[in-house]
Amino acid sequence: MSRERASRRFYRIDSTNDLFGFMDRGYSAQHENRWNFEVAWEAANKVGGIYTVIRSKAYVSTEEMGDQYCLIGPYKEHSARTEVEEADFPPHNPLHQAVQVLRDQGYKNINKFSVDEEAGKRQIYHRYCMERAATHLAHVFTTVSDITGFEAEHLLKRKPDIITPNGLNVKKFAALHEFQNLHAISKEKIHEFVRGHFYGHYDFDLDKTLYFFTAGRYEFGNKGADIFIEALARLNHYLKTSRPDLTVVAFLIFPARTNNFNVESLRGHAVTKSLRDTINDIQQKIGKRMYELCLSGRMPEAQDLLEKEDTIKIKRCLYALQRNGLPPITTHNVVDDWNDPVLNAIRRCNLFNTVHDRVKMVFHPEFLSSTNPLFGLDYEEFVRGCHLGVFPSYYEPWGYTPAECTVMGIPSITTNLSGFGCFMQEHIADPMSYGIYIVDRRFIGLEASVQQLAQYMFDFARLSRRQRIIQRNRTERLSDLLDWRNLGIYYRQARIKALTTLYSELASEYAEGGIGRFNYPRPISEPPSPLSSRHTTPAASVHGSDDEDEVDDEKELEELRQSNGR
Repeated sequence: MSRERASRRFYRIDSTNDLFGFMDRGYSAQHENRWNFEVAWEAANKVGGIYTVIRSKAYVSTEEMGDQYCLIGPYKEHSARTEVEEADFPPHNPLHQAVQVLRDQGYKNINKFSVDEEAGKRQIYHRYCMERAATHLAHVFTTVSDITGFEAEHLLKRKPDIITPNGLNVKKFAALHEFQNLHAISKEKIHEFVRGHFYGHYDFDLDKTLYFFTAGRYEFGNKGADIFIEALARLNHYLKTSRPDLTVVAFLIFPARTNNFNVESLRGHAVTKSLRDTINDIQQKIGKRMYELCLSGRMPEAQDLLEKEDTIKIKRCLYALQRNGLPPITTHNVVDDWNDPVLNAIRRCNLFNTVHDRVKMVFHPEFLSSTNPLFGLDYEEFVRGCHLGVFPSYYEPWGYTPAECTVMGIPSITTNLSGFGCFMQEHIADPMSYGIYIVDRRFIGLEASVQQLAQYMFDFARLSRRQRIIQRNRTERLSDLLDWRNLGIYYRQARIKALTTLYSELASEYAEGGIGRFNYPRPISEPPSPLSSRHTTPAASVHGSDDEDEVDDEKELEELRQSNGR
């Protein structure tokens, strides 16, 4: 089966316009004396989402433009050597106050704002005027998502000419059929952390444990940590009443001020390591004794295998595993923990990791790295080992965290106030079947959004293991949708539009069809849902009958492997 035919099983593209025909390493651009200059502070200040856009798009940009593609930014020697995390605005900073007021007022009334007056009140009128002037003087105005386009139309008074969604260098994350194995390997490393962190209260079955996580800059409201914790409290109640055998461990990874690792966390990992080493040593001794007994023609008895010395060692380890208090919430000692928004929300929701709680909380106030003594995982490995990423952002121009989950085959929850969520909602007929759950934070109230998020997490928790595997397969198929090799065409169209606007005589030379729609129909067979309200299989496609594509998931994956090998 050809690669194209295999691809058509997974998604449809209504246009053949993409970048592959233009990737000549800049030969055409050099011949036509075309240059592309991208000017951005983030070209040097290696921070945040804009830098991720520049870095991940660099490969496809140089493949198209070659040396005619130039990045311009301020030289900062320190930033050139390393990457740093972006700091939040101080509380009394005018930009912080402006964002806070916009957040409080919401999106429904954005068209009623007196923008000039509000900018003046916050002492950012000069910045607002510069941005608005740049917007109106540009030959082509683009923005990253529909949600920022909506803002620009009402705040800057110009509707974007082209939406240029952010992509990823999918090749970096590509694992083909290996991504399921990578999930199992990374999950086992997370298991080791959980065994140590919850020692003394390790009373749940890891085979019936799911790992949910959220991560990002520590913006408690913007990143949706507030409704995530509230929804986890409701999920805890749902599981207690209907699925007490199931456990969810929720990780919150936000960088906060700390002064050291939590002693209890370090002790737990030391104790479990000691137990594991002791058991391994005894196993070797038992194997040797069993071998010697069998050689002598005797049937090994229990008393012959486990000596008194071994029993004493095991008892010492068991005594060390005893714990008086509850497992800690945090892995570090948080500075001013009484004033920390995450910890205060956890206290308010009574999520204290008791033996009765089916949702266990872990707040890791530091970004992950492979040198971390607790996890020993970098962020990518950690994501691969989890079951669900939860990013219920209230403000997110794009949102790279759920996009990274998608290309690694991990289902995620996002919102319709993030650029990624709007993009997926537009291009996928049934995002939920592909492992993309979209919470409505724009058109319904806060209480309804929390309830919807809790229900999504509960629905996911009730999926069987096989249903989750099928869903991960479908999620990973969306990688091509987020590849710069496909999304880079929007940037090319923006450059051509700017050229033809300024030089009308070039219009015929660069006459190309419009940008096609990437459209993923409903999958041929959706995983059966425990909810009666969900569609049963097979799900009808919005494009009509898919009878010609009636193939099971395993056969589809095998065909894809064969096509990738050619």
